[in-house]
Amino acid sequence: MTNRKKLHIYILCLTLLCLGFLTGCGTQVENIPPVSTRLPEDICQEEDDSGKDQGAPEDTDDESPLESEQPSAKPEQPPAESELPQAEDILTVSDRDAIKEELTDSIRQLRQPRSMNISGAGLASPALDVKNIYYEIMAQAPDLKYAFDLTAEVRESELTCVIHYMPYKNGAFPADFSGKEVSTLEALLDVADENMGDEPVSVRITNPALEPDTMNRALQQVGGGYVNCILNADATAIRYSAPIGMTIADCLDALELTYQLADEVIAQVITEDMTQREQVKALYSYVTQTVKYDQRYYSDKANMPYESQTALGALRDGLAICGGYSHAVKLLLEKVGIPCFNVTGYYFRENHMWNYVVLDGEGYYCDSTADRGGMSNHFMLTADELTALGKHSWDHEYIAKISNTDEVPAKKPA
Repeated sequence: MTNRKKLHIYILCLTLLCLGFLTGCGTQVENIPPVSTRLPEDICQEEDDSGKDQGAPEDTDDESPLESEQPSAKPEQPPAESELPQAEDILTVSDRDAIKEELTDSIRQLRQPRSMNISGAGLASPALDVKNIYYEIMAQAPDLKYAFDLTAEVRESELTCVIHYMPYKNGAFPADFSGKEVSTLEALLDVADENMGDEPVSVRITNPALEPDTMNRALQQVGGGYVNCILNADATAIRYSAPIGMTIADCLDALELTYQLADEVIAQVITEDMTQREQVKALYSYVTQTVKYDQRYYSDKANMPYESQTALGALRDGLAICGGYSHAVKLLLEKVGIPCFNVTGYYFRENHMWNYVVLDGEGYYCDSTADRGGMSNHFMLTADELTALGKHSWDHEYIAKISNTDEVPAKKPA
């Protein structure tokens, strides 16, 4: 075989071999999946979330758990502060009057005030200013004094107030609280009188219609001018105090002596056959005829004894000012079972005290100081009759409340 022939056979064999290899490669290429389906599952999912996988269904009812948990590729910008909705319990106020209105409404409704945004209220010292607003409310509406305290806290521009209520008003007594039950002013005075001493007496007031100022004014009827009685801050106790330079024991001793002197006077001037009106007249006349006015009140007040302001000065020393006269009449009448109250007001423009006597459900005024010397020009007068004299002025509504009578006078003619 020649060399040329050998070369032709070699080329032919090589060509056949290459054709066999090319046929096998073609079969493998047909079975290789598209590149897009060969990506790992997490990569495919990331493309779905970013919106780049155009092969994903456009509409679907069931959201994939992975899709709901993955963050957005571009989070939205938060809205501006002015666009945020106001919380329902935040009240934006523009001035002191708005704060005052919210506090007043809260107290009347026995609730806590809403938190307030005071950034535009123009308060120089917010906590102090709010406290002063509370004091203004109490001064202008004394009937709201059952809200006995207020605390205020300001953080940044948010004001939070807490109103402290007397528990008799909203019934929020502590679970373990016990006290003598009181539902009327009369019961309050009885409890105060029966428990006078160094220690306060706990009371559980059950009548939410009673007003703090009225109760404290009523308590001035107790103590005979010696012992001062007053409710504590939250009206859960009656506290007792003595005048400067005296102790409660000194006061109780003075009162005991006064009671003994009153019994002696009653035994001297009262007979069994007297009507109640006659008893009033006899005891009143005794005071106006035997007690002189202590002129040291005007000329030497610093040396006037304290007793001149009490029934002891009137009954023991025969010397008193208006308070001593009034306390003496009150004590004498109460000892014979006739309701009697001290009345504080003005005689012309001067502070004065006289009495209100209740007979058969009707009330009458007596001013033993003005009738001293044995006169009876101011004895058992109606409110209209006393007013007509043009000298006395007083709180008629308070007397009606404390005596439980229809004291309020008729209106003056126009």
